[in-house]
Amino acid sequence: MRAAYVRRADWGATAPTKGWTWLNPKRVQGIVIHHSGVVGGPTGATAVQAFERHHMQVRRWSSIAYNWLVDVDGTIYEGRCDGAVGGATKNWNFKTEAVSYIGDGDQPLSLEAQQGFRTVINELQHTYGGGLWIKGHQDLASTSCPGGWLYDWVMSGAAFDPPSGSHAPTVDWDGVVAYLRSLGDGLDANPLKRRMRGDKIRMVQATLPRWKCDPGPADGIFGWRTKAAVRLFQRQRGFLKPNGEVNKATWDALFFM
Repeated sequence: MRAAYVRRADWGATAPTKGWTWLNPKRVQGIVIHHSGVVGGPTGATAVQAFERHHMQVRRWSSIAYNWLVDVDGTIYEGRCDGAVGGATKNWNFKTEAVSYIGDGDQPLSLEAQQGFRTVINELQHTYGGGLWIKGHQDLASTSCPGGWLYDWVMSGAAFDPPSGSHAPTVDWDGVVAYLRSLGDGLDANPLKRRMRGDKIRMVQATLPRWKCDPGPADGIFGWRTKAAVRLFQRQRGFLKPNGEVNKATWDALFFM
């Protein structure tokens, strides 16, 4: 199963009171887990909007503090703009991304919520090339956040922990492959190339090192170094046009060969 994803515009986010400050991928060290700690509170976009109002109107912060939020049903919400410095972990915001559970982390999470967390963690590891540490908010501040159950689950490896009478889901590999192939659709007409930005470029940058091609940091920016790494990969494969641009053939070769 794949967790649903809701961008800021789709949950009705308010514009920040000042411009975004962007994370430097070279400085990002880890992922910090939080929770709302609210029992029986609102969920979905209503909860995210409530967090935003509290952070902006009461705390007087520029935007919602969390980078990402995971709902009880596993839906993932974009908090601050993707790639922006968060505001949830004092002294660590420039070095981490903050992921918060919309609920009480002292209580067991549903399988769907567990999947949501695993998806966010895996995507962040992918974005930054792997190696990020994972900590609870309590490891970095005097707090019980993110609650006992959630903290123990994450720190033990975030394996699926099925509630009584249920079972852990299997990976839908056909769905994963179909998703990756769909991302490559349209690249013949609009290939990834220098001066472009985005998540697809981050994915390419994170995958190239597996082929011993160094694009630099996986920052989502298609610069000269990324172009040189793509061209090197294309030359290594032999059947690809070595122009340093990612069309569908190059995309498929990166992810499926």
